[in-house]
Amino acid sequence: MSHLAWPEPETAPHQPWRGVVAGVEALVVVGLGVVAWWLWDRGTPLSSPVEGRPDLLFHGFDGPWVAGAVGAAALAGLVLVDAVRQAVLAVRTRPGAA
Repeated sequence: MSHLAWPEPETAPHQPWRGVVAGVEALVVVGLGVVAWWLWDRGTPLSSPVEGRPDLLFHGFDGPWVAGAVGAAALAGLVLVDAVRQAVLAVRTRPGAA
C-alpha cells in the first residue's frame, strides 16, 4: 500500500488573470444591484391614499417582483464574495516568498 498524501499544487497561488475575473464579477454585482433595485421598485407600488386621510399611504407588495428583487440581491451577494476571493487569489503570494 502506498503512502497517501495531499497532492502538491501545480500552479502558483499568484495568478494575475484572476484580477480580470474579479473586475468582471464586480461589474456583474453592480448590474445585479441595479436589477434588484428596479425589481423592488416595480414590486412595491404606492397605493392611492385613503379619502379623508392624506397622511395614510399604503404600499402594496407584488410577490413575483419582490421575490425577483430578493433573488437578484442574494445572487449579487454571492458573486461579490467570489469577486473578493478572486481578487485575493490574484495578489496572494506563497508563504515562503513573502
